[in-house]
Amino acid sequence: VWPVARASRAAAGYARLPEPSVHPARWLEAVRRIVIELGIDLALPTCEEAFYLASGRDALPCQVIVERFELLHQLHHKHRFAMMTAGWIAPAPETRLLESPEAVMSMRRAAPAWVFKPAYSRFASRALLRPSASRLERIRPTATQPWVAQRYVPGREHCSYSLLANGRLTAHACYHPRYRAGRGSGVWFEPTDPAPVRAFVEQFGAATGYSGQVGFDFIETPDGACRVLECNPRATSGVHLFAEQPLLLVDALLGAPPESGVLSPSGGPKMLGLAMLLFAAPRHGLSRSFWRDFSAAGDVLLRPGDAAPLAAQFAGLLEISARALLRRRGLLSAATADIEWNGQPLNDAG
Repeated sequence: VWPVARASRAAAGYARLPEPSVHPARWLEAVRRIVIELGIDLALPTCEEAFYLASGRDALPCQVIVERFELLHQLHHKHRFAMMTAGWIAPAPETRLLESPEAVMSMRRAAPAWVFKPAYSRFASRALLRPSASRLERIRPTATQPWVAQRYVPGREHCSYSLLANGRLTAHACYHPRYRAGRGSGVWFEPTDPAPVRAFVEQFGAATGYSGQVGFDFIETPDGACRVLECNPRATSGVHLFAEQPLLLVDALLGAPPESGVLSPSGGPKMLGLAMLLFAAPRHGLSRSFWRDFSAAGDVLLRPGDAAPLAAQFAGLLEISARALLRRRGLLSAATADIEWNGQPLNDAG
């Protein structure tokens, strides 16, 4: 009810929709009605509603910038994506599919060398990093809700955000999430540019012909090589690094890169200021470097002449907190519970 963007001067209107995770067909029909009633020319997903939009994109009488559902599914499923990257410039670490508790427990002795996570997941919210055997006993995967085990690779993490048009890279950003909300989503974004990351994204585009927004998570090893960990076939926080170039970013989204060939970020680090105070400050607040980083970064919600979203985030936080209590979830999980897609059939559950 209280998304932050609703308060922005850039928002022309707001409509409340059914939860696509529960009522995908109803959600898609509601979107179709809004497109027709408002004469909308272009629909662009921002998070995992991308999967529901892709499943019915041909039913919408407007341009929909989202890939075909079958490709999104392959990228979202962590084992299928890892298999896709074999032999690529920055291939995924060894990744095993786990479809039963017995498969999990067969790895209990080797567990300290592996990372375990659901095949369909986001924000590392349920990931187990090099767990003990006792922690593995809590994992109960099935054939329809599998987990993966991925060999642990030490190094520096990078996250990318890119725009592609028919496989051609039109915009690209990469960042290091120095501060996080727990172990998951980054809240402070330091621009980086490892050459293997960009080369991987270009190779990905050539191999898939992808169009739209896509992000990847990488580990850079001490020798400068990179390994891709997973794919986020949607918008990611890297889009904030283009805050000073909104019109150029729109051109890139529509397939027209600047004269330089590929749009790159022009500003410094960005942050989610409130999240930094809530999640990062309790852990790092005694460090001077934390406050230097806080002062150096621009808040992604602070726009000249558009201050209302800064205040609106408090209403949004209260709503998410209430949802977390009601659904017995963490804050990050509660924030996306209504739009997550975890492999379930795309027909209404009730």
